[in-house]
Amino acid sequence: MLKSINRYIINEYIKSLFVVIAIMLSIILLINLLDEFNFFKSKKDLKFIFFIIFTILKVPNVLINLFPFIVLFGGIVFYLKIYNHNEVISLRVMGYSNIQIILIPALTSLVIGYLIVFLIVPFSSSMLKNYEELRSEYNETKNLVFVNETGIWILDKNENEKNIIRIEKISKDFSVVNQVTIYNYDTSNNFIKRIDADEGVIKDKNWQLNKVHIITANKENYLNNYSYNSNININELKNVYKNTETTSLLNINKEMLILEDKGYSTVDLRIRYQKLISFPIYLLAMSMLSGLMIINLGKTSNYLKYGSYGVIISIIIYFLNDLSITIAKSGIISVDFSVWIPIFLIILINLVGIVQVNAK
Repeated sequence: MLKSINRYIINEYIKSLFVVIAIMLSIILLINLLDEFNFFKSKKDLKFIFFIIFTILKVPNVLINLFPFIVLFGGIVFYLKIYNHNEVISLRVMGYSNIQIILIPALTSLVIGYLIVFLIVPFSSSMLKNYEELRSEYNETKNLVFVNETGIWILDKNENEKNIIRIEKISKDFSVVNQVTIYNYDTSNNFIKRIDADEGVIKDKNWQLNKVHIITANKENYLNNYSYNSNININELKNVYKNTETTSLLNINKEMLILEDKGYSTVDLRIRYQKLISFPIYLLAMSMLSGLMIINLGKTSNYLKYGSYGVIISIIIYFLNDLSITIAKSGIISVDFSVWIPIFLIILINLVGIVQVNAK
């Protein structure tokens, strides 16, 4: 009997989540379609189907980022529904306490969190990576920087030529590069020359290369010094992993090792790692917060009232997340700990709420 009631609570809670997901998905689709249209509006030969494809590739990752807030609003919908239909009285008759009614959806959220991290995030990260690669093909002046086991690769292009640059290693302050190879092509992808250098010094967009070997179709030259003017600025070079959401928990450790080997900071990837491992706990805490809010603030049928509370809470939590990470990047607190600070605060609020519920 109790198992069937537990299943009922879980099913009703999941239904409420799907209602919120449907609403959020509609908003996300509309916003992303407008964003893609704004980006591609100058591409007159681009068919509408491409706008749909680009939007679909991006949406799963956005939805995952919003999932803690989906859980919060889904919980509000669920708890208001069972109170408005007087189902709580029936659950109390069956021996369920307020804490048990809150814990069942919370534990369900925990399980959903693990499923998202291990099954859906690898898929959404791969889609986002494909999205960024496809979108970059339609931006003629966009430069690309990425890192793999073979080195740091840069696509450096302008209206007249395109250069593919490979760097073996870069210094921590991004001023010195070692073992540089530059492949120079024209706009029709015809090979012009290859430049090899043992090392170089970067000053803004000017690279001073040393011990240079230049190979063209007709001859070879050896120079002690060579000046290369790049379109890549220092921030583009630093922010190679500006979008860490293209990595999943399954490959993030490998990516960190590669970055460290090439001289890059792994701060952003460490933050991404902590976000992924804390994600299920985050969902559990948000689910409990929604239940405790309904029980402690009053069980009315006013969805607008609690929806407003949910919006305010979401804004505060979002601000705390950004603030703690910003403080961590400045070196005041640990980067690994910064992701957990908002979650610990939510858990602390939940503990206070549980004490109040037990007193009722």
